[in-house]
Amino acid sequence: MADVRLRVTVETGETWDDPDETRIQRLYAGLNLRCRFLIMERPAECDDGQTYMQLALNDDLTMVIEHREGGPEAHYRGEVHLPAEHGGDEVVAPVLLGWAAGRSGWRGALHWVRWDTAKEAPWSDLRD
Repeated sequence: MADVRLRVTVETGETWDDPDETRIQRLYAGLNLRCRFLIMERPAECDDGQTYMQLALNDDLTMVIEHREGGPEAHYRGEVHLPAEHGGDEVVAPVLLGWAAGRSGWRGALHWVRWDTAKEAPWSDLRD
């Protein structure tokens, strides 16, 4: 059995191993205020789960995207200030699909800032 290259998980706990672009687009399109986030990770690249991208919907349906490729110094976030139906999907879909496929250029769609866990992750005690 081949190693899983990409795993996608949604808030409900459902997971998909090595989904194609159509599946990723459907999972993203299915996000709503009851199922707010999806996580894409590359389990084979990093045993400690630190190679991932995740997207979360805010209450106003704008979005926050994080990506991490290594330690805390390689953890970034970007914000999409438009809901999907008002143009946010034109930004988000290429970022998600580009990262998932390992294509270059996906970073250019957003302004990325370094994630400060001490300030921005009040739930961090739940992750450890």
